[in-house]
Amino acid sequence: MESRKKKIKLCLFIIVLISCFCTFLIFTFKPYSYTKEYQVNKYEIKELYNKETGYYTFLVQDENDTYSFLINHKYTKKRELVTNVLEYKSEDEKCLLPEGKDFNFYPLCKNEEGIHTYNLSNLKIDDYKYSKITNLDKSYEKIELNYLNDKSYLVFNYRGFYSITPKENKNINLFNNDIYTLNLIYQSKEYVLVPDYNETHYFSKIYFINIKNGTYEEIKLETPISFDSVFLGEYKNKVYLLDKKEEKEYQINLINKKIEETDYLILENNKLVKKNFKDIVVNNLNFLNSNYYPEYKLQNNLLYQAIENNLVKISNLEVSKIIKVEDDTIYYLAKDSLMMYNNKVGEVKLLSSFEWNFNNDNIIYIF
Repeated sequence: MESRKKKIKLCLFIIVLISCFCTFLIFTFKPYSYTKEYQVNKYEIKELYNKETGYYTFLVQDENDTYSFLINHKYTKKRELVTNVLEYKSEDEKCLLPEGKDFNFYPLCKNEEGIHTYNLSNLKIDDYKYSKITNLDKSYEKIELNYLNDKSYLVFNYRGFYSITPKENKNINLFNNDIYTLNLIYQSKEYVLVPDYNETHYFSKIYFINIKNGTYEEIKLETPISFDSVFLGEYKNKVYLLDKKEEKEYQINLINKKIEETDYLILENNKLVKKNFKDIVVNNLNFLNSNYYPEYKLQNNLLYQAIENNLVKISNLEVSKIIKVEDDTIYYLAKDSLMMYNNKVGEVKLLSSFEWNFNNDNIIYIF
């Protein structure tokens, strides 16, 4: 009996010990948002981590100038991650390149116009080089193909779309006549949803275009939906659409392609909440993800990255529209060209079409 009690006590002790150890591991390696200030050489460093976004921010203060670096990196319990700052100068420009053991930093530069990325610099930094890319030097249906970045593109052509992928290009013909404006269209992770613009006022079918393989399905509706509608957003593989004319809301299942009428639902705090029709329309309620991160801004058709209220200029081109932000890469239209920028390759032209000088609304989708 005494031996049995000792075994039970030993087992309980081991369980408690394991629980304490697991708790220690969880709290030791669990990500926490933090701010840390320190000095490296003559530079004041402000280091921030945001657990919600997974991004590190490093603000390097050089006299009256703040160089703002943003890096998406796996959380580490280490602090004071900048160990050195390299400086490069000319008569009219200065560049800073932080160094750290576990982080791949990139240079930022400053001239009389302000802080800008290295692709806009006249200085040459031997310690940092952009990755080389190979231009395709091809064309398809009057679209110049320069570099695809391993992505698939859906490009509107008035009768449908061109599907441009690393494997093949296709013409997806949907409409009988030229359609110049797609006011009602939605992009999910896998599909682009397009009403049948062969019809007027009401549509009775929706096209599900799979951008990855250039195929599409035609889904017929039990009840026609007015073109005076708006996509509210997406939640758990269902897209929500509000017919403002008929005062109805529909959910479109991306898995089984079923379209059903539902209550007036809006996503709040990651939960679907029932509203009334008037509230949704008057207050323009939706749950579209318009707050992309990292944050970019257009000012006088110039493109900037906004980091902790500091602006970093990315391009000298006249930018008309931001198309997509994905991780550390931004895609944007500059006159007749679709461009991309990230810190690995710099600014690169992807596609170009003379037509984009005149029409650039809802015309390009990237997967």
